[in-house]
Amino acid sequence: MDKSSINIFNVPVYSIIHPSFPACDSTMNEHASLLRNSKQSIRTPSPWYAIFPMCLVAISGGALFAPHVQFYTEIFCDRYYNSHDTLSPNNCNIPEVHKMVSRAQAVIMFLNYGSTLLTARFYGRMSDRKGRISVFRISTIGSLLYVFCDIITARYSHHVGIYLLFLGPFLKGIMAGDSVLMANVQAYIADTTSSADRTMIFARLMAILFMGSSIGPLVGSFILKHTGSIVYIFYFAFIVDLLNVVYTSFILKESNKKNASEEVLDTTDRRCSFSISSVFGILFKTKSPHLSANALLFIALAEFLLTLVKRPPTLLYAMLKFKWTAYEGSLYLTAASFTRLIIVIIVLPLLLKLFTKRCPRSNMLSITREKQYKSTVSFDIWMVRIGIGIDVVCLALAGLATSAVLFATAGILQSFSMLCQPSIRSLLTTSVDPRQVGELMGAVAMLDALAMIISHLGINTLYSATVSTMPNVTFFVCAIIAAFSCTSSFFVKVTDCPRHTVDITKQTSCYSE
Repeated sequence: MDKSSINIFNVPVYSIIHPSFPACDSTMNEHASLLRNSKQSIRTPSPWYAIFPMCLVAISGGALFAPHVQFYTEIFCDRYYNSHDTLSPNNCNIPEVHKMVSRAQAVIMFLNYGSTLLTARFYGRMSDRKGRISVFRISTIGSLLYVFCDIITARYSHHVGIYLLFLGPFLKGIMAGDSVLMANVQAYIADTTSSADRTMIFARLMAILFMGSSIGPLVGSFILKHTGSIVYIFYFAFIVDLLNVVYTSFILKESNKKNASEEVLDTTDRRCSFSISSVFGILFKTKSPHLSANALLFIALAEFLLTLVKRPPTLLYAMLKFKWTAYEGSLYLTAASFTRLIIVIIVLPLLLKLFTKRCPRSNMLSITREKQYKSTVSFDIWMVRIGIGIDVVCLALAGLATSAVLFATAGILQSFSMLCQPSIRSLLTTSVDPRQVGELMGAVAMLDALAMIISHLGINTLYSATVSTMPNVTFFVCAIIAAFSCTSSFFVKVTDCPRHTVDITKQTSCYSE
């Protein structure tokens, strides 16, 4: 990102004291985003350029989620009965088949997020040096290849076997997987928005994701109902991913304009770019001026623990206990995603409006502006605590559910936990210097990938070990992990920014390492 100096004669005093303070004055629009240039005014693209392809990603992923579970179940069901000299499967919803599916899913996710973990640092630096578009293009091509491997396996599994089931996720992960793509989108939004607008923009990103997640399963269930074959859902997802490749290649605009000062930082970074542990140094060394000590570390820890329980074996458990199919699973995902959509476009804005006051266009004293900024940060912190708390309760309720209705109700109520997602992203991006956003997003992407690896290896292993005796124990374990995440969020508190004497020549900042 651009790191040129700020013209202090056009910047209010509070913006020099705290570079993350959103400017209220109408003359400050050119300094509102993280991309700044003292030589000339740069027109930054709208954050919607990055949000739109995420809608396509959500539609494709939502359409594939439930069919993937049934697809894996059918493939390994055939292999199980063939190994027992039975020509046709009698019943695929048995613990033995579920064990095979659970283990296969663990391997698939390990290949996906393991390769993402190894390449997240590389793509984070590429995003800062060569622009955000390059990462978008690579990621969308990887998703296209993933679906292509599924199509080949679905059509010709008797000839090619199941090897492509594992090759596709590996290619998707190594070509800027989901965690890297989301981090890149967050960096794009940070480039093009001010800290005052960022929480709502992230909320709109979540809304688009949930809208896509509602459309995808609905279309998938419609296709499955009228064709009776999962392969047509793969064709639909392939077309959507192909449209995304075209969009990111020819329409998406660049948000990160490179300047000469970036080269100096690249040279410094290159010394430690091959050390994975060095990537997480920003979480320990960076001190946020408006949050308590080690706040960034506790925010990242809360996000890490929450990611661990992001994908419990909900559909597998429902297929076993309540005899769901991909059709019921798709309808459930549609209802849950639609509820999340309503929460982020209606509930969250109403809460934000009640909690904070609109920033007036007239000039304000720096102390008044600082109080308003603290109010916004306090809102984000409480949304994180409340959202994760809801996760804890609903995961426990899902494990206690004795009927499909109660189980689905617990899952839909869990949608209210999405209140924390935009706030977590806003807290992360406003807790570091604007020049460190790309580095931070690379660290967060690696944490997410590591969490997904541990999650799918641990949660799937736990489910396969208890599926014959007590399959719902997995939800109780997830609830306990979410409780630790909620506890971590209570170590994040708002503090006063240290008062520095503003030196016009040195432009003192509150950020320190």
